[in-house]
Amino acid sequence: MKQWLTAKELAGLPGLPSTERRVRSMADNLGWESQKRAFGKGFEYHISNLPADARKALEVQAITALLPGVATCKEIATGTDGPMTQRQREATDARTTIVRTIESMNAQGISKEAAMTTLLSQAMMGALENESPVLDKALRMAKDSRGRGDSSYPSVRTLKRWLSPNTKSLAPKGRRDVVIPEWAATFMTCYQQPEKPTVEHAYRQFEKQWTGSTPSIHAVRRLLKKVGNVSREHGRMGAREIKNLMPFVRRTFEQLVPADIYTADGHTFDAEVSHPRHGRPFRPEITTFIDIASRKAVGYSVDLAESGIAVLDALIDSCTHAVPAMLYVDNGSGYCNALLKDEAIGVLARLGTDIRHSLPYNSQARGVIERVHQTLWIDGAKSIAGYIGKDMDREAAQLQHKLSRKAIKENGKTHLLGWENFIDFCEDRMDFYNTKPHASLPKMTDSAGKRRHMSPNENWAMHQSKGWEAHLLTQDQAADVFRPRVTRKVLRGEIRLLNNRYFSRELEEFHGDSVQVAFDFRDAQYIWVYDQEQGRLICKAEWNANTAHYMPMSYIMQAREKRADARLKRVEVKIDEIEAERRGSYALDQNTPTFIPGIGNVHDIQTRIKAKQQPEVIEIEVNGLRMPEQMTPDERLETYQAYEGGAVVPDEHQHWVTTYPRSKEYKSLTQRFAEF
Repeated sequence: MKQWLTAKELAGLPGLPSTERRVRSMADNLGWESQKRAFGKGFEYHISNLPADARKALEVQAITALLPGVATCKEIATGTDGPMTQRQREATDARTTIVRTIESMNAQGISKEAAMTTLLSQAMMGALENESPVLDKALRMAKDSRGRGDSSYPSVRTLKRWLSPNTKSLAPKGRRDVVIPEWAATFMTCYQQPEKPTVEHAYRQFEKQWTGSTPSIHAVRRLLKKVGNVSREHGRMGAREIKNLMPFVRRTFEQLVPADIYTADGHTFDAEVSHPRHGRPFRPEITTFIDIASRKAVGYSVDLAESGIAVLDALIDSCTHAVPAMLYVDNGSGYCNALLKDEAIGVLARLGTDIRHSLPYNSQARGVIERVHQTLWIDGAKSIAGYIGKDMDREAAQLQHKLSRKAIKENGKTHLLGWENFIDFCEDRMDFYNTKPHASLPKMTDSAGKRRHMSPNENWAMHQSKGWEAHLLTQDQAADVFRPRVTRKVLRGEIRLLNNRYFSRELEEFHGDSVQVAFDFRDAQYIWVYDQEQGRLICKAEWNANTAHYMPMSYIMQAREKRADARLKRVEVKIDEIEAERRGSYALDQNTPTFIPGIGNVHDIQTRIKAKQQPEVIEIEVNGLRMPEQMTPDERLETYQAYEGGAVVPDEHQHWVTTYPRSKEYKSLTQRFAEF
């Protein structure tokens, strides 16, 4: 049960006002213990402030919501008023058989009393088991296992009760109604914690909180068995994790055709490969596009991290098979950006493709692409050197890591896959996946006469054979569509983009106007300028001047520079932390003599403090007197403090006493002394 509640949750409880405003006013007047809400505005009030009736009502609410899995126990207990258990149904059928047997014997002229006595006597002597085993088994099953006596058969009195016209049902009684104890809510508060405590740990916490008669741990275990399996895990599992235990809806895709819906997601590869630029080990990010109808992997891209550029590259690759009508993706930054989604300049708007996002933290809704990672990339990563997935043995993964770093440190030959070989590996995995039978696709009979599921390629071809045609782009259309667009203003025939300046004479009459500018990711030599209102191509402007770089800098190069700057900043933070650790001092134990450079031992410092608080006259003999130049810095400071305290200053030290306070040594030592 919650310990802190808002005014809205308290309004209307017994002994409390019916509105939030009056509850807050009552809390202010009575000085209730409160705290600010973790989310949102306002305050929360502790349950200990409430009157007894209000707390009791809250306990009833908590207990009612606690055991939804036991809601049908009352129906089961009534026997005929609700669904019966298998044991109850079997006993009811057996009793009906016995009653009909006795009534049939009575119809033949035998009294019911004689029929019952004869039936039970033959059963107890074993004769009934040989003559009529069905009737013998019915008598055994009809007996209530909770009844008294050692006999396996019911008594005559029981048979009379079954034959009585007042008997409404032959079904045996079910289980007794579940009585939820008062301590249930308190214990479940201790048990339903995100740390997932054991029953023993939660019971120890419960003993400290419960003020009444404490139940045994066995009673607690019996209570947990009666709680629904999902309700028991509330609080122990978060909203995302508990979805794995709850019912779900399976989506069908038989009504779809290829390119109706593409889904995509990024995946960090589970093996290290050589970096394309510096050769060091790293794990690339792979963005994959899947067609929902055919389950075909239609496109992918490999980049250093998931980004809008990586998603656009994969989209371009997927559109070589067909332009999709819809994209179904998550809410990652690679999909939620103006590059793709802007209604005026976004790529999807020019493609005519709609985009839909799944709910946050709801990866189950995109189970198709989530499962593809396992088949396509994770299983493939296990077949190459450099695999360091989470299911790999820790010792082997650590050895793998050491070998790759050692090879780089010693400029040796690494065993990791090179970048070009990794791209070939990705192509092979895409072909493998698209030609492999998929369990979610319809079955077919192949050329060898084997009945199996279709592969994605075969399903794609089947739709084409039924008349479906893929919508494709020409080379010029693709170049126009997939160039990212931004809005820029023309100033004196120039357009500034990505720290580069582009110029064209045809922009002269567009001075001060906003235009759409399309650019190429990898070639910064030209940009394409379009009219803002009609989207008409105005000109192709050429790079003319660049204040940031001698050569034009492409979008990808700038992204690399930005990423490198961020990595350098993170390294600088680590360096500062290490330097701070080196400059820092350890905590000192007051009982441990410790020497501090420039100050001396701790006990000496304590002596100096006392000397400064209570000046002590130090007599220095003139004969054999050492000069300050012959003393250590600590001795000079101690001697000067003694003179300040009233000691007689020899003539040889008169000049030194007047100049020493202005020295750097004195200022440094006194500053350290004060800091200590």
